[in-house]
Amino acid sequence: MEDNREVHWALWRYGVLGPLVSARLRHGDVRDYVRQAASRVHVDPDGRAVKLSVRTIEAWFYAWRRGGLKALRRDQRIDRGNTHIREELQEKLVTLKREKPRRSIRRLIRTLERNGDAKCGELTKSSVQRFLKTHGLSGRCGRGEPVERRSFRHREAGELWMGDVLHGPRVIAEGRLRKSYLIAFIDSATRFVPAAELRLSEGAADHEYALRQAMLRHGLPRVLYLDNGAAQRSHSLRLILAELSVRLLHTEAYDPEAKGAIERWNRTFREEVEEELPEEPLPIDEVRSRIWSWLSVEYNSRVHATTGRIPREDWLSQASVLRSIPPSVDLAEVFLHREYRMVRRDGTVRFRGKFFEVRSSLLGRKVELRFDPFERDAVPRVFVNGKFVCDVVELDPETNAYKERHRPSGGPSPSTEPTGIDPLKLMQDEQIKRSTPPTSSDNTEDDHEDNV
Repeated sequence: MEDNREVHWALWRYGVLGPLVSARLRHGDVRDYVRQAASRVHVDPDGRAVKLSVRTIEAWFYAWRRGGLKALRRDQRIDRGNTHIREELQEKLVTLKREKPRRSIRRLIRTLERNGDAKCGELTKSSVQRFLKTHGLSGRCGRGEPVERRSFRHREAGELWMGDVLHGPRVIAEGRLRKSYLIAFIDSATRFVPAAELRLSEGAADHEYALRQAMLRHGLPRVLYLDNGAAQRSHSLRLILAELSVRLLHTEAYDPEAKGAIERWNRTFREEVEEELPEEPLPIDEVRSRIWSWLSVEYNSRVHATTGRIPREDWLSQASVLRSIPPSVDLAEVFLHREYRMVRRDGTVRFRGKFFEVRSSLLGRKVELRFDPFERDAVPRVFVNGKFVCDVVELDPETNAYKERHRPSGGPSPSTEPTGIDPLKLMQDEQIKRSTPPTSSDNTEDDHEDNV
């Protein structure tokens, strides 16, 4: 069985080499064929979509030339199954690993070294890995029982959107070759894709841009289900969704299977779009146009295998339950990024290395600066307690040298009615009373009261 499996792998690698094994090659042809093969996505015998490096494909080609198909089998170690680890250490390794299956190899080695069972450097990660593999103990096990998986689909459109980022094709942007990322969302109930945006980054701002486009076109979801990465857990995203009353859920780390619907969509995109793109990189706007066209006339317009309905028609048929953006909400303002600053004593705040002036009434207060993350020279706006207060003005020290300062007069406000109370006069009267000696009549009255 193992031999048969190795033959499958050898044949797969032979297929990857393609024209290299049959064409008449001239100088430079090998490099060109290898680059073409490396630019494509290949599905290995285990069913995984993989991208191969130029160096890997070259190594397979020269191995095939030296030893034919047999040389394309996966490497087999001569000492496979053998180990040079001392018997007493073998027993302890097995015991420690079975005691807590999630212990890493590094932790196992360090534990035995600290306990004095193994000398420093005696155990290597590769030898321990091979040993544990022969006992069926390699890799970290999940906590407790395996995670239960169930296929799910929500009842109504807009109940839950799943989002994901996919490493996209190389494109030409800003005059050079750039890597792209496809950020997409899919509705759980209808499998309708409200947005799929090709971006040059997978950061928080780009995720929020794609989400904003989806919301502008198709309203608000009730729940947004995302991966556990930094961009999907950003402070700005949590603030945005909280303001829109959208619940944010995350998968467990390294658990893409939890969002099976969009993972399946990713695979469809690779097969139907990415594989059909020309080998020569296209301008990013051209690739974006082709993606939107495919979504419009193909994916969202054909019967979906899971629902048995056309995603767009299914989505529109449930328009009555969809959440629209409230008229009072300015989505452009909600999606502004926010940072907090303390207003300095000179009435300025620092933002992106520059100083900006704000209202003098905000001295010493903490204010919220909101700005467009995609504007390189963004000028923030000032908010306090969620309400707009003022715009900022870039500090100009030379102009300020000739500006007249507003100074408080200290006088009463014109609308204030006088109380007639003079604090200093009251203190003066109290001081006089304390410093005046008592009279004889006062003493007589006191004696009389004592006799009584």
